[in-house]
Amino acid sequence: MALTLAVTLACGQPSPTRTETVELTPPAVNTVAQPGDVATVAPPQAVESAAQPAVEQPAQSGTPETKNQLAALEVTAAHDEVMSHIYERTVPSVVGLRVIKSISIGGSTPGMPAGDFLSRAAGSGFVWDNEGHIVTNKHVIDGADRIIVVLSDGTQTDAELIGDDADSDLAVVRITDETMRPPAIALGDSDTIKPGQLAVAIGDPFSRGFSMTSGIISAVGRTINPSESNFSVPRVVQHDAATNPGNSGGPLLNREGKVVGINTQIISETGGFSGVGLAIPVNLAKLVAPSLIADGSYEYPFIGIRGVSVTRDIATAMELPADTRGALVLAVGTGTAAEQAGLRASDRLTVINGAELPVGGDIIMAMNGTPLLGMDDVVAYTVEHTQPGDTVEFTIMRDGEKMQMEVTMGARPE
Repeated sequence: MALTLAVTLACGQPSPTRTETVELTPPAVNTVAQPGDVATVAPPQAVESAAQPAVEQPAQSGTPETKNQLAALEVTAAHDEVMSHIYERTVPSVVGLRVIKSISIGGSTPGMPAGDFLSRAAGSGFVWDNEGHIVTNKHVIDGADRIIVVLSDGTQTDAELIGDDADSDLAVVRITDETMRPPAIALGDSDTIKPGQLAVAIGDPFSRGFSMTSGIISAVGRTINPSESNFSVPRVVQHDAATNPGNSGGPLLNREGKVVGINTQIISETGGFSGVGLAIPVNLAKLVAPSLIADGSYEYPFIGIRGVSVTRDIATAMELPADTRGALVLAVGTGTAAEQAGLRASDRLTVINGAELPVGGDIIMAMNGTPLLGMDDVVAYTVEHTQPGDTVEFTIMRDGEKMQMEVTMGARPE
């Protein structure tokens, strides 16, 4: 489950349902409950009558309090129907994954026989296209000897690994049976989501069957480090829809039922869900997944620096305006694009208020005219808007003066 007080892979407890205003006329009563239903939906009048049998139907001239109660019932019924509709429409495109791995155990441990054994892991995924490709987390299928896909109707079939990428913790597998092609799920735009918007997680937690949880987007623009990578994932989505073991690789949906993220980690002190779930932004998957399908891998652009966001204290130590923003270059890799372009790294430390701070070196303030507030923005712009071989114009601050510099992007080392 991984890393105390930091990253644990997709686990949690249910979170409360968020009520949101949706303009939707409730349909007639459902006679058969469907998976994911919160409650049977009836017309507003029927709901009001069942909830308050002793109260006569109010006329249009009823009290404001009564009208407010009716309005609340209508909103609740509409919300319930929206949630059920999201589940019904998307669950055919969500899959459970059963991963079988072989492990070898030596005979040096007393009482433990030597030999080859099998271990099992589980996760979730979603159908990417109509060719049977499924996107999930790399950590879900790592080391797999056999990958079994479980569809929402209980059908099971085998899949093969097409490609994976440690730097985004994404992988693509494909259902080998060409007669089985579940419908592709709709993709959203992770750049447009905001804190407070509805977040819905669907997956196969604990391998007990498909389920959904809901909450809100609680933050955007987080940065995480996958367990098998030396590089950061930018623009990560934070949410409080409960995610549990087995939700890894499953979709995070918006109110339209479109994928905005791929559930991958939680932050927890106990290993249990504490209300902080993290999802890879779907816009990164839009870059990585097609390359995994075509080539089995994805090549990232690479500057070749280590940096830190400029704080007020760093700006003061460098005798710059206190509101100076950007990324201070701390180190430049040998033979990298940064070294070839002539970027300078910080060359000394100074002490302010008892803390050592790096000074000197270039501050990256913009790339191709796009202002950058810190190192996270440098990583995000590089990944999202450049390719190896691209020439990018950097705006930097050097010795208190702004200047432009062209950097030809390299490729990330493996």
